[in-house]
Amino acid sequence: MICMKTLCARVRSTTRALTQKSSQTPTAAFCVIGDEILSGTTQDTNTRTLASQCFSLGINLQKIEIVPDSRASIGASLVELSHAHTVVFTSGGIGPTHDDITYDAVARAFGDKLAYHSETLQRMQRIMGDTARARPDPNGTSAERACARMALLPQSARVAFVDDKLWVPVVQVQNVHV
Repeated sequence: MICMKTLCARVRSTTRALTQKSSQTPTAAFCVIGDEILSGTTQDTNTRTLASQCFSLGINLQKIEIVPDSRASIGASLVELSHAHTVVFTSGGIGPTHDDITYDAVARAFGDKLAYHSETLQRMQRIMGDTARARPDPNGTSAERACARMALLPQSARVAFVDDKLWVPVVQVQNVHV
C-alpha cells in the first residue's frame, strides 16, 4: 500500500486547490486496488487514514470502492468515480510486480499513453542507490525493467513529489490522484 505521508500530502494539497476554486464542499471517492485486499491476505489500512484526513479538511468522502487487479475494473471504477466526485484518490497497484497495473489502467481509462517520467527515474536511482536489489533501468535486466516500470506514467499526468526522501510521486490525471 502507499506511504501514509504521501496519502496525507495528497489530500492536503488537493484540498487547498479545491477550496480556492469553489465555495461548495468538495466530494471525494477512494478506489482501493488489489486482489490481495479482496482475498483478505492484506488488510487495507489506508481507508481509515484517508477518511480521517478528508473529514478534518472538510472534504466529504462519499464512496469507497475496492477493485481487483484488472485494467477494465480499475478503469471503469475510476471513470465512474471521476464523473461523480470532485476528487478521486487511489491506493495500490503501483509496484514492480506483474499485477501492478494502475498507471496503465488510468492512462487507458482517460485516453492517454504511458511514458517514462525522467525525474521519477532519476529520483528512484538516487534514493534507492546501490543498496536496491534492482536499480530502475528501462533497458536493463528483467528485474531492472520491472523496477523502472514504476516510473512509467500517463503522459498527461501532473507529477508532484511531496518529500525529498521519497521517490514515489503523486500522479494526477484529471481529478484522479494515484
